[in-house]
Amino acid sequence: MWIALTILAVVLLAGLVYLARLDGRFRVERKLEIDAPAQFAFEAIADFKSWPEWSPWLLHEPDAEIAFSEDCRQAGGYYNWNGKRLGAGKLTHLKLQPHSHIEQQIEFRRPFRATNQIGWGFEDLGDKTLVNWEMSGKMPFLMRFMAAKMEPVIGRDFELGLARLNGYVNADAEHPAIEFGGDEDLEDFSYWSIPCNGNLRQLEAARPTALEALIRAADRKTGLGLALYHRFDPLEGEFRAEIAIPVGAATPASNYSQREFQGGRYLKMTLRGHHRFLPLGWYALYTHCRMYRRKIDRSRPALEIYQQPPQQGSDSNRTATALYAPLKG
Repeated sequence: MWIALTILAVVLLAGLVYLARLDGRFRVERKLEIDAPAQFAFEAIADFKSWPEWSPWLLHEPDAEIAFSEDCRQAGGYYNWNGKRLGAGKLTHLKLQPHSHIEQQIEFRRPFRATNQIGWGFEDLGDKTLVNWEMSGKMPFLMRFMAAKMEPVIGRDFELGLARLNGYVNADAEHPAIEFGGDEDLEDFSYWSIPCNGNLRQLEAARPTALEALIRAADRKTGLGLALYHRFDPLEGEFRAEIAIPVGAATPASNYSQREFQGGRYLKMTLRGHHRFLPLGWYALYTHCRMYRRKIDRSRPALEIYQQPPQQGSDSNRTATALYAPLKG
């Protein structure tokens, strides 16, 4: 028994020493050119009651309890959130310089306690505004190991929030609209494919040409164009994938190899917007799975099904893509 206790004490001591050597500080910053004058962008941030419409976090739990101060658009104004998935906290305006700068303080109360600083900058570009969103702070002692992960994770949240903000202040601007669906049991199907490996920007460039070639080769097809991700990191954007179309027994022979998809249980999300927002859509879907403790089945591919061919339609905000995350169990 004493040997086990000694080993446990050594491990705990080593962990504490490791944490003590970490600084724990972090800083995250993202910018986006918003298609609206600085006044509109500023007022959207200043009015906390607008945040449920574009927040990258509140979209995951729309039923979370939110309470606003009497005048939440002035210094000292705040909103509280309390959710089963989002945890609990408070965001407060510290200083507002009209159409130029906003300083805020964010207090996390659950699942851990921390206080960080938020800054917003608005650079007037005439009909557009360069919006800068940043957060800085220090992780609690026992969570200092997470400081290095804050920049890529929170940074992706900021990118999603800014893209959604663009649509909130200007409905005609290109922006992503996200709708989480339920579980679906996908059936088996056959498909032709073109391999595409690398990062999501490379896939974006290759997708239109590959789909056009596949559709041209098949006089008839049994479904919409899609991508199958066999290895996928939604945070880093690295993948091993195939661009594909489903085919049936009557489809003419071609030089493309015919492969088989084995169906199963998937969680669906619909993204409306330009295909360049798909990386943010995948990040949102996998974040949603993590929040709701849905386990991803890495042995099966994730699917991206295009409701319209990429080249059709001039209004990208109407372009719909169904994203499917493979689930365990």
